Amino acid sequence: MNYSALAKSYSTLYYPKQLRDMLQAFYQIDDFNDYTKFQLQKKINDELFANYEGEEILKYKLAKEFKGKNYVAAFEVKAKNSRTDFLVINGVTKSFEVKSKIDNLKRLSKQANDYSDVFEYNTVVIDRSHLKAVEAILPEYYGIWYFEGSRKIAYREAKYSPNICPKAQLQLLNKKELITAFNCTDANIILKENTAQRINAAIKEALKQRYNQRWNFIVENWSKILPIDIQFFFNTNVKPELIYS
Repeated sequence: MNYSALAKSYSTLYYPKQLRDMLQAFYQIDDFNDYTKFQLQKKINDELFANYEGEEILKYKLAKEFKGKNYVAAFEVKAKNSRTDFLVINGVTKSFEVKSKIDNLKRLSKQANDYSDVFEYNTVVIDRSHLKAVEAILPEYYGIWYFEGSRKIAYREAKYSPNICPKAQLQLLNKKELITAFNCTDANIILKENTAQRINAAIKEALKQRYNQRWNFIVENWSKILPIDIQFFFNTNVKPELIYS
């Protein structure tokens, strides 16, 4: 069965008829007429979680790893010319780039360079089949994790990035966030008037403020959200009962 096609065709916002048609086409049977919308979505979720090896599954496992800890977290955070799949912030910033079994590694070197310029600890979360190739691509300070079922394997823990660049870090913030943090939007003035340590601390506080409400929503509604929909609800903060009913 083509689980990749099922994952790519799914949308959290689909109506029951669209979900029903998807499942009927997938199984080649007409057996879902009595399912509620939530039952249809849960059926798709269960199939994908059991059989699909795409990034959505690894993102959910990452979120689960941090949801009970004292972090603010976010999905898809822009950093220079890349976008890290998952970021957690507390006293430190930790970025996580996901490379699932069906992903290629063509952009990993560039992504790793971008993240190490702006985040303190950086890790790639992989399907184990990528392990040797990833070791050859990444610098030694980069962490490498993979999962065996629900168990996280920290093959190599991240070390503090030696490439932190205050100028690149300032690009993480919008004008409003720069004003709040530095009372100024001119990067040259900010760099002149603030130490690298002060800029790094301000970046962390700004990112926590940006994502705190959205992440708290996920934590508070965790038991109501299907794993494949976790990023949708982070982005929208719509009550799950409104989507699933």
